[in-house]
Order: sequence, then C-alpha cells, then structure tokens
Amino acid sequence: MSTSSNPGPEDHDAMSPWERQVLADIERELATSDPHLARTFNGRGRRRAIASRWPVSLPATGLLLAGLLVLVLIGALLPASWWAVLGVVTALVVVPWLLLAATEKNGRG
Repeated sequence: MSTSSNPGPEDHDAMSPWERQVLADIERELATSDPHLARTFNGRGRRRAIASRWPVSLPATGLLLAGLLVLVLIGALLPASWWAVLGVVTALVVVPWLLLAATEKNGRG
C-alpha cells in the first residue's frame, strides 16, 4: 500500500515539506559524518552488519570449539565417575569464552 507524500486535510500524521527537508538535511549530515552508518543504511554494509552480530572473533570461536572437542573426546575415554570433573573443566572453558565475548562486543562499539 502506497501513501501520498502530500498531506491531505484528513492526514494529520503526514510530514510537511519543511519536515521532509529537515530530515533530508539530517540524513546528509549523518552520511558525511559517519560513512559506515550511511553504507549500512544503503545496504552496502549489510554483510558486515550481519557478520558483526556474532559476539566474538573467529580465532576465539575456533579456540572454544577446539577446546570443547578435546573435552568431548576426553569424556568419551573417561569413566562416568570422572564426568563431574569434566563438567567443571568444561565450565572453566566456556565461562571465560563468554566473558571474552562480552568484553569484545563492548570494546568494538
């Protein structure tokens, strides 16, 4: 459904030409002051925006996955009586990774 850009007498929410001009000026100022934001709005930075949703860097994620794989292999070889210890070690691997994810995410912004 398309809406008219010219406000009618019953259309109280439509923008006036002055309001559209002010918004266009704000958009131009943002585009010149922050090119990354302008690329994101235009869709050219969409791939990077999607990639930046992952909370941690690729090396940190690879290190976590490698560590968990090693712990799973060790768990398969250990008797069930040692699984509690393995659970503690797994927590010692995952919790620092989560903290790293939080600090990296806050450090980027």
